[in-house]
Amino acid sequence: MRPVFAAVICCTATILAGTALPLAAHADPVRLGVPDQEIVTPITGDPGLGDDVEASYVRLHYPSPYSTMAHPEACDWIGYVRYRSKQGPANSADADAVLTVQPGTYSSAANLDTQGPQVVRKAAEKGKHVEYISLVRRSTCAEDRTGWEAAQRANDYHVAADYYFHGAQIDGHTYQYKTPEDLNYLGEYGLSLTLDDWRAVIEHLLPDPAQRTKSFCGGHSLGGFLTGPMMAWNFTGDASNLDYAGFNLCGGGTIPEDGFAMTDPAGFSGTGVLDQVMSAAGGAIKNAVNFLVQNGLGVAQLPVISASEVMNTYYLAAMAADQRPDDESDLKNLVPRDLRTEPWMRAMYGKDYLDLFTGANLPDDFRLTNTAHLGMFFDQNSAEYVMQAGLGFYDCPVAGKTYPIPNGLASVPILGPTLFVIPLRVGYGQNYVPADHSQLCGWKNYDQVPPSSIDGPVLGHGPATDQDHEVTDIRQFAHAMNPGWQPVGYFEEYTPLRLITDTVFALGVGRDGDLAKLTYRNGGILNFLLHGDTWQSTPAGKRNLTLLSGDSPVQNAGLAGLLPYNAKYIPGYRHYDVVTAAEKQNNGMPELASSYIANFMIQGT
Repeated sequence: MRPVFAAVICCTATILAGTALPLAAHADPVRLGVPDQEIVTPITGDPGLGDDVEASYVRLHYPSPYSTMAHPEACDWIGYVRYRSKQGPANSADADAVLTVQPGTYSSAANLDTQGPQVVRKAAEKGKHVEYISLVRRSTCAEDRTGWEAAQRANDYHVAADYYFHGAQIDGHTYQYKTPEDLNYLGEYGLSLTLDDWRAVIEHLLPDPAQRTKSFCGGHSLGGFLTGPMMAWNFTGDASNLDYAGFNLCGGGTIPEDGFAMTDPAGFSGTGVLDQVMSAAGGAIKNAVNFLVQNGLGVAQLPVISASEVMNTYYLAAMAADQRPDDESDLKNLVPRDLRTEPWMRAMYGKDYLDLFTGANLPDDFRLTNTAHLGMFFDQNSAEYVMQAGLGFYDCPVAGKTYPIPNGLASVPILGPTLFVIPLRVGYGQNYVPADHSQLCGWKNYDQVPPSSIDGPVLGHGPATDQDHEVTDIRQFAHAMNPGWQPVGYFEEYTPLRLITDTVFALGVGRDGDLAKLTYRNGGILNFLLHGDTWQSTPAGKRNLTLLSGDSPVQNAGLAGLLPYNAKYIPGYRHYDVVTAAEKQNNGMPELASSYIANFMIQGT
């Protein structure tokens, strides 16, 4: 942030109230797109900030050159949440270090609400002032926040339920379900746009290229995988202009969390003509895919499983748990069970395979408190696959699941130990539902479960969970996910599928057109076989801190040799925990992920 605007922000009430101010374009040797307005809005109401960290939502007006289709005016803005120490400098450029972080798939800036203040605070305790910048991707412009904001004002989540699920009007507005065709313009929101927006934010924060040795680039999940292309990107098309090489924009290094940085895992960059041929051949496929995503297949808004309606259901559960944590959940009366959400719920929460067809034993089929309902949606002993955090456990008798893998399978002789040689503990084999449909079930928070013992949690034996595997405070989790009190969301309801497909093509084959800017590649399998280069393709020449959740399936990439040798594994964490874990851990130790990040950022400063 430029000094003149830092002064304005500190001293002028208008911008603190959200008034837009013009920005002067800085004189770069190569003129890339730059924001021309800034709006700063303070964020309050987060206990995690304490009295030493402040947060603000910064919006930058920046119509992207990669966005050419007709779109809402709101999509000409990008944004981020800025966490800083109150004792630190007002100007980002004067901080000791700045970390910009990309959220994961279907995630947005509030997903990082818990980690941001912790990183800032831990650096300040060591006498250093760092900033944590949680990025908001451009596609959030399509979201309708009317109901959440009204429900927050009324302190009643039912207001939001009526608006999003029952057609109620608020201030003359009615929620409109968006079809893929309504969102065709998001089919342009691919890797090039996302990385260019990231560049624009870094330049805005640190306009002098000489300052970017203290610029760090990180991400969680999908965001972690984006750090590789970001480091390898050549923004100007001139490979000799290193000020605009991604690895210099992120001059301090990369911090992927439960993801990892890659630039060329197959190693085509060392194959000469073959690389060009494969890029052209893959480019033809990529062009066909891009045609589809710009014509009705750009987002997961399908007649069966609609991402926005699933995310709205999660939002409603979080708001209910935040506002009325101990009340009995009435979500089953508020959210319709239809094709937009039901298949997703069956695939994520069924007790057995029969439930995939009958729809029985889903969260709506039990009597739960609002907190327990949210826990059933996201706790690692309930939810399947990767949408998990160690939030605690049910406060009622439970029954084990047999879907997708039966509890206790690991205890079967020969078969069990063989299956679990690979660390696939992503909820499989230790999942539960309440045993009694008629008994109201509450929730034990992460610090209320039994301490660890020599017996468990062992699949098929011992307690269902223990304090070593429960690390995230469900009260803080609910508050961060509640979309009413803050100007950014926890979820990205309309994640552009092109961001995912572009990333796959860029890291595989299809690096033509705008993806040809993935210039600074290194390593990879073919490079290893042909030239003796490294097998892994982590960006070379810059520091890297790869953080992996100890009970997440992402760590299995290590079996293919793709992970940096110095990757850090955090025991007991699941996929979300690496960014949501509570500052106060059950073992009495500081939270590890934020500690690693703070220490990594301040080394050498």
